[in-house]
Amino acid sequence: MVTVVAVLIGVVVVAVAGAIWWRSNSKFVAGRQEHWFKAFAAERGGTFHSGVGPGPSPTFGVAHPSGRPLTESSRAAWVEFRHRERPAIAVDTRESYRRSDDHTGFRDIHVTQVAVPPCPELRIVPGKALSMPTLPPDSRLEGALGQWLAANPRFGQRNVVVEHGSARTWAPGCATREAIAAEAEFLTELAERLPAALWAPGVTGAG
Repeated sequence: MVTVVAVLIGVVVVAVAGAIWWRSNSKFVAGRQEHWFKAFAAERGGTFHSGVGPGPSPTFGVAHPSGRPLTESSRAAWVEFRHRERPAIAVDTRESYRRSDDHTGFRDIHVTQVAVPPCPELRIVPGKALSMPTLPPDSRLEGALGQWLAANPRFGQRNVVVEHGSARTWAPGCATREAIAAEAEFLTELAERLPAALWAPGVTGAG
């Protein structure tokens, strides 16, 4: 008799847990599908995907600052639009981190990016020298771009990576209209002002 009661209690616990998960997941899916990116895409004639289920594919971009292609992500909400005639994408995603109790936590992060021509990888980190990891050490192009950044210090105030046809920056927290507009404008101006030598054909192996 005790065994039967224990089994019944176990079944009830599993059923309740399942109902709670289903309700929570349904709310998550509904919230993602009505993300403000959806209305933004309609306003801009852009494309939106909630990251839930099948949907359109982006034309470029990454899902996370680390560089994972957006086309490989099934969980990131994104919107593609045009900013000053340049394709741009904003992504709402999350990143994992190790908490003080040694468990894994997650925090919101958003990525804004604009399309650029193919070029060698370029990294700008506030307070550090510009770097181009894919070029030989002491390359002339890296030196020239370092001098350009020193002469234009306001472009060194954000983390920026330029690679794979995308110039991107990121910040903690979910995306807002104000944030992605400011970030897209910053990246567009950066792409327009960077020395033309960066976009020159065959520059990948510049010495």
